Amino acid sequence: MKKIAFKMTYLYIPQEERLWIIKDGKNTGGFLGEVAHKKFYELLESGAEISIGKMNTRKPKIRQLRALWIKQGCDQYRESIMEPYGVTSTADLTEPQLDELILRFSHDVKSEVAVDVRNARSLVLKLLTELGIYDNTCDWKHVNAYMLDKRIAGKLLYQMSVEEMKELSTKLRAILQKKVHDDGVTKRLREQN
Repeated sequence: MKKIAFKMTYLYIPQEERLWIIKDGKNTGGFLGEVAHKKFYELLESGAEISIGKMNTRKPKIRQLRALWIKQGCDQYRESIMEPYGVTSTADLTEPQLDELILRFSHDVKSEVAVDVRNARSLVLKLLTELGIYDNTCDWKHVNAYMLDKRIAGKLLYQMSVEEMKELSTKLRAILQKKVHDDGVTKRLREQN
């Protein structure tokens, strides 16, 4: 019977006190803490192939970002969210970009907000209700889609500053006035016919 040879390598991450065992290029487990430290020195003495560095954290960060988007109901708008970064896939985001997006979408919506922020959000929601975008049923799917449109805001409501919400309110009032005007013209044309 022929013996199968495996290539064993190790990855030691000093910052995490973690030693990974890599068998034929695949992570098969490892050691943590003082045990990892002790095992690292044993392997050094034995002449084993050891790399020192850090693990690739991109994949877990991509999973975390997608989970945040799914939880917030905006995963279907990911292409619009990533457009400012010049990419169409989360796999193409750099690690700093992933960190920035995770931080941006990790904001706790239920946290205490200043009175001026609440008032600005309330005004935006009132205008969105008048436009028929928000129907007060806590279904944010249409609101999120509308807000993420670059012509409207390009971001979600809770991500906007007070100044941005004031600008958005002005824009929404203009859209509402145009809608009222267009509805009036349509009504007069119907009455004439």
